[in-house]
Formats: sequence, C-alpha cells, structure tokens
Amino acid sequence: MKFRRGQAAWIIIEAIHQLGRIVALVVLLALALFGLLGFRLAQGPLEIPQIASRIATRLSGEGVEVRIGTAELAWAGYHKGGAVPLVLRLADIKVGSDSGGALADIPAADLTLPVADLFGGRDPIALNGAGATFPGGNVPVSWHADLWPGRGFTLSHGAVHARIGAGRIGTGVNRVALSDASFTLAVLPDGAVQVSDGVAQLAPQGQSAPRLYFSFRAHRDGLWLGRLNVALDSVQAQDLAAYWPPIAAPDARVWVMRNITAGSAHDAQFSIDMAAHGDLSHFKIENVQGGFQASDLTLHFLPGAVPLEHLDGVFTMPGMDTILIDAGGGAAGGVGLQSGSMVITDLTAKDQFGFLSLNLAGPVQNVLGILGAPPLNLLAHTPPDIKGATGTLAGTLAAMIPLAKNVTARDVQINVATQLSDVKMATPIPGIYFTDGAVRIATDGETLRADATAQLAGAPASLTLTQDVSKPDGAETLDLQGEAGPALWHAFGLDTPSGFTSATQGSAPFRFSLSGPADGTQEAALEADLTRIGLALPLLGWVKQPGGAGRLAARFSLENGDLGAIQDFMMEAPGLFVRGHSQGRVFTLTQADIGRSQAQGSVIAPARPGQPWQIEASGETLDLRHGADAQTQPDQPAPAAPPQPAPSGPLWQARLAFQHLYITKPPAPGLRNVSLTASGQGQDLSQASASADGMSAQITPLAGPRRALALQGQDAGALLRVLGVYDGMQGGALDLRAQFGGGPAQGTLKLAQARLVNAPGFIKLMQAATLYGVAEAMSGPGLLIDHATIPFTLEGGVLRLNGADAYSESLGFTASGSVDGNTGICDLQTTIVPAYALNALPGKIPVLGHLFSAEKGGGLFAVRAHVQGKMSNPQIHVNPLSALTPGFLRGVFGLGSGAPPATKPAAP
Repeated sequence: MKFRRGQAAWIIIEAIHQLGRIVALVVLLALALFGLLGFRLAQGPLEIPQIASRIATRLSGEGVEVRIGTAELAWAGYHKGGAVPLVLRLADIKVGSDSGGALADIPAADLTLPVADLFGGRDPIALNGAGATFPGGNVPVSWHADLWPGRGFTLSHGAVHARIGAGRIGTGVNRVALSDASFTLAVLPDGAVQVSDGVAQLAPQGQSAPRLYFSFRAHRDGLWLGRLNVALDSVQAQDLAAYWPPIAAPDARVWVMRNITAGSAHDAQFSIDMAAHGDLSHFKIENVQGGFQASDLTLHFLPGAVPLEHLDGVFTMPGMDTILIDAGGGAAGGVGLQSGSMVITDLTAKDQFGFLSLNLAGPVQNVLGILGAPPLNLLAHTPPDIKGATGTLAGTLAAMIPLAKNVTARDVQINVATQLSDVKMATPIPGIYFTDGAVRIATDGETLRADATAQLAGAPASLTLTQDVSKPDGAETLDLQGEAGPALWHAFGLDTPSGFTSATQGSAPFRFSLSGPADGTQEAALEADLTRIGLALPLLGWVKQPGGAGRLAARFSLENGDLGAIQDFMMEAPGLFVRGHSQGRVFTLTQADIGRSQAQGSVIAPARPGQPWQIEASGETLDLRHGADAQTQPDQPAPAAPPQPAPSGPLWQARLAFQHLYITKPPAPGLRNVSLTASGQGQDLSQASASADGMSAQITPLAGPRRALALQGQDAGALLRVLGVYDGMQGGALDLRAQFGGGPAQGTLKLAQARLVNAPGFIKLMQAATLYGVAEAMSGPGLLIDHATIPFTLEGGVLRLNGADAYSESLGFTASGSVDGNTGICDLQTTIVPAYALNALPGKIPVLGHLFSAEKGGGLFAVRAHVQGKMSNPQIHVNPLSALTPGFLRGVFGLGSGAPPATKPAAP
C-alpha cells in the first residue's frame, strides 16, 4: 500500500479527535458522578469508614496506621452552592503503629474539606477534636488543625493547636500530675515536625507548683531524629520525687531523693535528643544536656555523716552520662564550705558513682568532729586530747560514693587534705599543751596521716602520726620530737626539791615513738639527751652539773593505753648508771650505781586499788653521807615545821638489806648488815623495823600522824659515831623511847655503863669544879657513867633537855636547856654533884631529903654552872657559892642559877 502525501498527519489528527471525544466523555461522566454524589450527600451523610481510614493512614505517613470506626461524609453544597465545604465526621478513631503499638485514642473529630481545594484551591483542611487520650496518661486533649494535603493524598504541611486538661501523664509510679498545658504542633513542607509555644502547669505537690516550658523539633533521616527543649521555673527539693519519674535515671533519682533533703532548684533548662524508627518503634534517648540553679540545698553526701547545708550552686548535665554539681558556698557542722563540686557518672550504666570534692575552712574542732563522727569514724582511735584541739582549718575533702541504695562508709573512698593553723591541743600531761601548731592532715579512707609542728610546753616540737582507719583495730604509728624544759619539770613536780631529788634544771631534747593498734598492744620507745640538764640526788650524794654527758633510753609496751611491760630502761650519766625492766606488775632493777651506792631490787605494783606497792632493795653499799650533809646547814636557823597534812599518795611496803650503810661523812664509820622493813603512804612512814650491828629499832603507829620509836643497842658510842653526833663515848647500853610526827618529837634516852672520853667541854667543866675536890672524878681513861636518863624534846633541829641526869659512883650530873643542832650552839643549866654516892645519900632520906637536895639527882653539896656557846668549846660560868649552900637554900637564894657575873665573859 502506498501512502499519499499528508496521510500520516491526517491519521494523527483523527486519533487526537477521537481521544478528545473520550476525555470529554470521561469529564461528562465525572461531572455526572459528582452531581450524583452531591445529590446523594444532599439526602444525608455517606458512610465511608474504610475509605476514610485508608486516606488518613496515607496522610499520616509511613509507619502509622489509622483505624476509623465511623466516618460520615456530608455536603450541603447541592442546596447551598459549591462553595460549601465537604465535612467528614469521624468517631472511634484508633491511631497506632504498624507494629501494633497504640499511639492515640480519639473519640470524635471533624474534618472540613473545602471543595475548591479539590480543583487547586489554597484553603486548608480543618480538623477539630476533643477528648483524645494517649497511652501513658489520662489527660484529655483537644485541638484544632489546619492541614494542607499534597499529591497522592499525602500531607504537605499543617499545624495543630492543642490544649491538654488536668490529669496524669505516665503510668504507675512514673505518673506526673498536670494541671493544664498547651502547644502548637506543625508539620513543615520538608517533612519535619515542630512543637512550639509549649507550656505545662504541673499540679501542686507540697510547696511546689512548677511551670514547664517546652519545644520540640524532629525530622526524618532514615530514622526520626528529634530534640526536646525543656525549661522549669522552680521546684523544692523535698517535692522533687513527685516530678521525677522513677523510670528516668532510677539510681541517680534514688540517691538525689535520699541525700538532697532541702533547698530549691530553679531556672532549669534541658535539651533531650531522641531517635525512633519510622513507625515510632524502638524509641531511644540519645543525649541529655542542660542544668539548673540550686539554692540553700542540704546534701547528705554519706548517710549518717554531717550534711552539707546552705549550698548554692549550679547543676549541669554536659551529657546524658554525667551530672556536674558546682557549689559556691555552704557549711557542714560549723565548717565553712568555700567551694565544692560533685560529679555523678555512668548514668546510663548499671551502677552510678558520685565524686565529691569540697574546699573547707573553719574551726579545727568542728572539722575533726566531721571526720570523727559516724559513719566516717576516721578519728575513732585518736586520743581525746587531739579531738579537743582548737584552731582554724583550711583544706579539701574528696570522696568517691557509689550511688547504691544501701551505701555504707566502707563503700566510700575518702581523701582529705587539710592545713590546720594556730592549733592548741591538750596532752595527757595536766597543764601541758601543744600551742601555735601547724598541722597537715591527709587521709584516703585507708590511712590517716598528720604532720605537725608546734610549741610543746613552750619548746619547739614536731609530731607525725599515721593510722590505719580502714579497720576497727587499725594500727597507728606516732613519732614525737621535742625538748623537755621548765614547764615539763614543773608539770611532773621535778622543779621542786624533794627528800630524794634536787630541782631539775636546764632542758633535755627527747624523741618518743609508738606503733601498734590503739585498742591493743603498742610498742613504744623514749630517748632523751640529758647533757644540758642539772640534777642531783642529795640523799645518795650524786650530783650532775649541766654539760655533763647523759642519756635516758626506754623501750616499753602499752596495753589499751596503759603501761604494760618495760623491756628495757636505762639512764646513765657521770657517777650514775641505772638499768631495769618489768614484766607484769614487777619492775626489776638489775643495776643501780648512784654515787657510791650500789643496789639492785624490784618494785611490784598493786594488784588491786588500795593495796600497797612492794619495794625491795639490796646491795653492797648504801651511802647516805652526802645526804646528811646536804640536810645540815650550819649557822642557819631552822624554819618552823609546817603543819603536816594527812598522808597522801600510794601505799607502800619496803624491805632493804645492805652490807654497809653510811650516814655521816668520814671518819664516821658505817653500819654493817643493815636490814629494814617498813610501810607507809606517800612520804609518810607508818611503821618500821630495823636491825644493824647488834642494834634494833621499831616504829609503830599511834593516833593520827604520831609515831612511836623504840631503839635498843649495846654500844651507844658506836651509834653516836655512826650518826656523827658525838665521838667521845665508848660502849654503853642504850634504850630510846620517843614519839614523833604531827608536832615536836618527845622521848627519853637511857644509858648504862657508858664511858666518856676525849670530851674537852666536859673536862673544862670538871676543871672548874676541881676546887671542891672532884679532881679524882677525872682519874682513869675517861668518865664512866653508870646510868643516865635524858628526857628531851626535839623540834626544828633544836634539842631541849628537860631535867636530864647522869651519875656514877664518883660524879653526878644534871642538865636542862637547849642544844641547837642547826647552829651547834648550846644553852644549858647544869648541876655537878661530886662524890655522888655519898653526897646524894642525905637527899634520899624520906620527908627530909628535900632539905639536902633542891633538885632531882642533886646532893648536899653541888655546883651550879651555866654552859653556853659552841658545843665544841662552850663558855662555862660556875657559881662557887652554890657548892657551900645546902640544897634547900640554893633554891631560896637563887644561888643555883649559875648565871655569869656582870663581867666580860671569857673568850670561847
């Protein structure tokens, strides 16, 4: 077949003509159908729930499914004109995800569709509803929406204005009460979703009614990615539990609820990044950032510990895994908080931890109170003297705290670094203090260390203390270095002379160390350099001048703070070496060389209160000669003895045994085979029994402080030589009975068969009496005294004779007056009776005897004399007339006074 020119064009035109006829037919058919639809809608609403569900699902986007129980399409345009919009009344609307999760439950909604928009108009589809609810809450939601559809029945963009009524958001314990809220939800042309102008008034709880401001924006990038911005005006700490759902960071919430008990949070702002699949499944919070201001918070950083109060600071979340709390001020138990911070980490992990750091300043006692109080107990074993220290402190406290529900002190890691200044602290020694101290304390919760420099009793000292605080019986070590001086000597009573020691002078550097558990056995050591001190034991004749080398060293143990065993005690200096040890209650003195004395012995502490100390000492020599010299001060009047107080001090019993005892300086001999058993209290002697060289002595108690002394011996001359009292007597049995204590000593000394030799003063007296026939009384090797009775009183070193008499066959002698042992001066009124055996007979005649003898022990003829001056060479004044006057007339005429004549006395 051949085509003519123009045939192809004709065919095309014909095809277009036929297509136009078909299109016109379709348009006419559509108009007819639309007319029929309009006519149908004019008769009443048209039920199209399935169509409406499909359209709504298509408009909602991917992953969302809409099920409409009732959908009625109505149009009044058939009667009122084409401008009247279509109205779609919907009811029982269920919105969910493709995976089956419920998103919303809407009881009713009206959708208004302008007819003109079907033909390219610009008016939106209006959607109105009320009473909608959403999963996880019971708040009613009403809204008005303007929606612009896109191609293929999709949503191009739109906006929803929602209002929320009173109710609760969330379920179970995660519910939050809401008073009202409103927001605007917009779907942007690029497919993003945006919430703006969000305001929520949370229901009042306690003292809080916070107002919440929020906004939100999400977009699709494979997943839905969104950010929620939240701002809160204010909430009280005690009400925070009502607004913080337990599902959000549960462990951190528990810790905050338990440990922040007061104060307020305000001006909070947070941003929360979220993500979800297209069907809104697998919802996840990607990040949280924000913070708030805190005022007047009370923070219990560890349950039971002293809380931090009045904290002002900032709470910050740099990310969802970390919380930062910075405090600018506050206080804890009277301690000022200069600054502080707490970092809470691992919020998204199973376990959370808090890292606390505080800069503290305040009184030392308050800071030590915090560290020593439960549950920290960092100073549980520290002596009370340290806990009572005063001064000021500045330092840091750091702690790592697990944010568990039942955290204890053992779970907390503590680090403390503090600097104490102007510290004053008592010591176990009454009246002795550490002053002007600078102390550094550091602890990591396992070990406590303190380094201090201070003045100890007015002298520089340093102290280092380390203690294991992780265990109830943690070990401690202490090192104290200082210098003992006048204040310490005074505290121990060493600056006052006693019956045994002189006043200590100078100073002694020392070092004291201690190690072991405070509530157990501790080992201690003491070392002291005695070079610069002056010390004396006058009773033993030992003197150390300052500058002489000397040292003291001791090793001992403490049991629960009390003295236990002394492993070794040693003190040495020129002329001195003392060494000993103890076990239990027994201190053994293995060697004591003091001056010329040499001894060993033991001291046994009482087993129970009220029992005496037991003292035993023995040795070759006990030399008390210099002690006697030190106590004798010639030519100085003795002071009056003060009233003796009641016995005080510990009870004691002593047993001494020495081969030689020296009491007075050479050439006085010593006593041999000395044995003494005594008891007393403090410096008071209660009773004693002694023996030496054939002599014995007993001291027994009387009423009150009075004591009775009984002394017997067969050689009075030897005893007087040993005592250094008199060396002109040989032999003689003696019997001394006296009372002493609480006043003057009083007694009577009796002598028998004693011979006086080498007695210049007495011989001088006899020479004065030779005129009257007593020269024969001085014949032979001395003067034999058959018997002597000497009543006496001794007070303040002054011996007073009260009618003493002595006699033999050839001579009688009486005396009354005083002998001052301090000055060696005597003042005696004496009577000498020559030919005593015959001369005294008339005085013994009954009744008439007094006519012949005016004094006890006198005779018919006697010489009165006055002895005065130094005992070594006294002045003797004799009254010659007294020898010619019968006894009864000597008293009448005063011829027995023996007073010297009114002339210049002879030189002594």
